[in-house]
Amino acid sequence: MKKTAWALLTVFFLAAFSLYAESKPRIAPPPARAEEAKIRPSPNHVWTTGYWKWTGVNYAWVEGRWIKAKPGRLWVAGAWTLKGSYWEWTAGRWEKIKTDKPEKSKKNKKEKK
Repeated sequence: MKKTAWALLTVFFLAAFSLYAESKPRIAPPPARAEEAKIRPSPNHVWTTGYWKWTGVNYAWVEGRWIKAKPGRLWVAGAWTLKGSYWEWTAGRWEKIKTDKPEKSKKNKKEKK
């Protein structure tokens, strides 16, 4: 009976700890690792740097990789930022390349017809 009670108590504490562990990290991620980009698959690929991923208990390194480029877009790497008492990850994303040319609106196209 005592073994069963200890087993149930252990399961309860592990479950409670796993719920707590999923919370947002309160310690800063380690410094980024120096990576050497592997062979570029084609001129149409962009290197994305590696980053530290929060696993719920600690940080795990995610290696950088080549991704296919998107025409007219620029890759912006993800970053960790301090938000009050915890750290928040903003994932990498594609952003439109800003040009000095004003974009033609749909109204102008319709007026020309």
